[in-house]
Amino acid sequence: MSIPLAAMVARTKRTRKREITFRPITAPGTFASDLYAEAYAPVVKAWEAAAERIVGEYERSLATMDGLTVDSPAEVGAVLSATEDAVTRILIPIRLRLEAWALRTERWHRGKWSSTVKAATGVDIATMIGPKGAQTTVGAAIERNVGLVRSISEQARTRIGEAVFRGLNKRSPAREVAKEIREATGMARRRALSVAADQTVKITAQLNSERRREAGIDTWEWVSSHKLHFRPEHAARDGKRYSDDDPPEDTPGELPYCGCTERAVLSLDGEF
Repeated sequence: MSIPLAAMVARTKRTRKREITFRPITAPGTFASDLYAEAYAPVVKAWEAAAERIVGEYERSLATMDGLTVDSPAEVGAVLSATEDAVTRILIPIRLRLEAWALRTERWHRGKWSSTVKAATGVDIATMIGPKGAQTTVGAAIERNVGLVRSISEQARTRIGEAVFRGLNKRSPAREVAKEIREATGMARRRALSVAADQTVKITAQLNSERRREAGIDTWEWVSSHKLHFRPEHAARDGKRYSDDDPPEDTPGELPYCGCTERAVLSLDGEF
């Protein structure tokens, strides 16, 4: 449902401004922490547990009289396959937790947007917006995160497998292989944490655009993240104004690990 916000503001006669710039909305860090804990941590922990079993199997092989048994690669492969199967099974509850997280994020954002509009204009739109308007954004976020969870699992499996089979071929000491495996699971954990933070930014940025358009606002300003590893071209856009008819090449939060957002600009020209 489209909300004629400009006309509603004009009818209140609370302002004679030609435009109103809204505060940008960014999600608190707890949303990223929740996403990691509910969707990504179970997969990381599954591979950390598997790593312990694989190192144990590798050490057992080295302890045999002939150095390495013929069955060692198959036994290690069985642990890898079993862990993959376990991750596949937990993807079902993970999807349910992702759905709950995305709906919770949308509900929080809806309330934040309503309060932001009311503070800036005096118009209460809380009863005029609902979850249905953000169904596409929420659904896309769920599917994107399911895919990313799978990707992190597959990457961990590949790195752990390569470390072990390379070690078997070279007859490497168990401590060296164990170190490589720990590095592989550590990389999975770090990537999962980064992805959770990035995906929280992305769903918030997409909800910002969704709610802004729903209110009939097509103009917005770029708000740079000012984070440590920023994109120079994004920092240069800070404060610049764009419209949906003439957007930049990429929008806030669209590129990987972009922490930028937008602030809506409501034009009241022609309403007085």
